[in-house]
Amino acid sequence: MNSLEQSCSDILTKNMWYQDQSTYLLYDTESPLAKVLSDAWINVLSEIKNKENTIREFKNPPQPLYRGGLINPDNPHLKEQNRIVTSHNIEENKRVGLDHHEALKVELNEENIDPQVELLKNELISLPKWSIVILVQSTNFRLSTFRIRLELFHRGIHVVEFNHLAYIPEKEFSTFTSSLSYNTPEYVRLQDLVGSYVTSAQNTRVQSVNGDIITFWPLEKIRGNTGDYSQVENKGWTFPIGEIFTEAKDLASLNGKCLVEAYPNEDFSVAHGIEPFLLTIENGRVLPSNNFPPGFAKLYNWIVQFEWEVMVRELGMGINPHITSVSPLSDINFHERKTWVHLSLGKKHGIYGKKLPKTEIQRFHIDVFIALDKVYIGDELIFDNGKIAI
Repeated sequence: MNSLEQSCSDILTKNMWYQDQSTYLLYDTESPLAKVLSDAWINVLSEIKNKENTIREFKNPPQPLYRGGLINPDNPHLKEQNRIVTSHNIEENKRVGLDHHEALKVELNEENIDPQVELLKNELISLPKWSIVILVQSTNFRLSTFRIRLELFHRGIHVVEFNHLAYIPEKEFSTFTSSLSYNTPEYVRLQDLVGSYVTSAQNTRVQSVNGDIITFWPLEKIRGNTGDYSQVENKGWTFPIGEIFTEAKDLASLNGKCLVEAYPNEDFSVAHGIEPFLLTIENGRVLPSNNFPPGFAKLYNWIVQFEWEVMVRELGMGINPHITSVSPLSDINFHERKTWVHLSLGKKHGIYGKKLPKTEIQRFHIDVFIALDKVYIGDELIFDNGKIAI
């Protein structure tokens, strides 16, 4: 068993508490990393002598019509996009006010609907309760009007999800596979310790390398993406894991300045190696500036266009030791697990969503990474010189 197969086995047995329940692997081979990861899972599951194991390839899956509220960028590993419009994503477009089927100049008819979608979805939702579904996706299987993981959770089915694998270049494959290594006990230790500090601290200070500070006043309870599902009914998440996060109880209480050293490009890759630039935050809102880099200015203006302002929500702390500035992952969804601190810009936050009224448009959640020096929660030093200090 190689190291990647060992990580997959650990996810199954240590994170998901596998005993003898049914498992279902749904994968594609539309990108090199999806092929590598699915081969590892096939080898692991093939060693399990359980007749209830299903291994299914999703051949030529429809590409999602959008990602993060924007038109989905071209998959760099596909010569042609199979962007089939299905009844599922048409309904999703209506729900979120998007009209990508018109933008892509296709019409919904019987020829456009991929019969695999309904077939595979029905197989998944028909699994017995407590089954474990593993999804290995080059982009994102649009099997549901929202996230198939949540629909399966509602049926008591556990989910291990890998998505956006096509956006990871080959030079980062080793970082990605290393980031899957089992480290849950350490992640839980950090969540518990930081959580204990948050409970009693009146403020949290995040200091950039130039000395600028942003100050959060009392924070919400720390939540974690640690792989510890012992206290929850729904087991599973999107892997790699390794992050804890919170936000200000009063979103308007956040003030100060910070330097940003990385942010997502329009194609959801991460803009590394940029000249750090300043964010000024007043009453929880990022003020406009003529000194923003063009790429960030475009993101900033998109948020303003739909949400009227740029609110700061999440204070995230990545704790996966394999993802660093030296060994980054280019996809923003994975890079936020980096051992570092990030803020989310925009009003959208699935965990703390009820804090804002439903009447407010909550469309964007864009992570930006601080050029970090120190983090203090109360008097406790959490990060020092950009490294975990506890």
